[in-house]
Amino acid sequence: MAKPVLLLSALMLMTSTGHSFSAQETPMPMPTKDFVAAASQSDQFEIQGARVAAAQSKNAQVRAFAQQMIQDHMRANEALEQAAMKSGISPPPKGIDPDQAKLLSALQSLSGSDFDKTYAKQQVLAHQQALAVQQNYASAGSDPNVRQAASSAVPLIQHHLEMAQQMRNMVGTS
Repeated sequence: MAKPVLLLSALMLMTSTGHSFSAQETPMPMPTKDFVAAASQSDQFEIQGARVAAAQSKNAQVRAFAQQMIQDHMRANEALEQAAMKSGISPPPKGIDPDQAKLLSALQSLSGSDFDKTYAKQQVLAHQQALAVQQNYASAGSDPNVRQAASSAVPLIQHHLEMAQQMRNMVGTS
């Protein structure tokens, strides 16, 4: 059960810049094309994971959270794609990276409370990572259209993180 959380932690480390930052130092935002690809993959991971949760969870609150993730991340991804196209950036192909695919595969192999606990943990970690990436690009990204899309996504992701933390507390983490 801890394996998916470890994989997500490894994914978070692999997608970071490899530099640790002090409290006063702001990391350089990733190039716009890389940000668009990372944000799109994050949205796709949320959508695909939520579809699994909506189908497999027996918990009504987990399923409701999953439905909200599908709706919100589809809209966020559409806004990101429109901003990218407005700036002449081709939207990345829909999909997730191999590490995200491993997380989804591990999630699909679980059931019952183990599924709900792992899904909740993955959602907290995924939204923490997404929030950091979006905030960074929103504050210092080079493309104004994409920066606006990132800025618009930040409050939504903050809200999702709060919801995921509540869900994690509700389903337990043992």
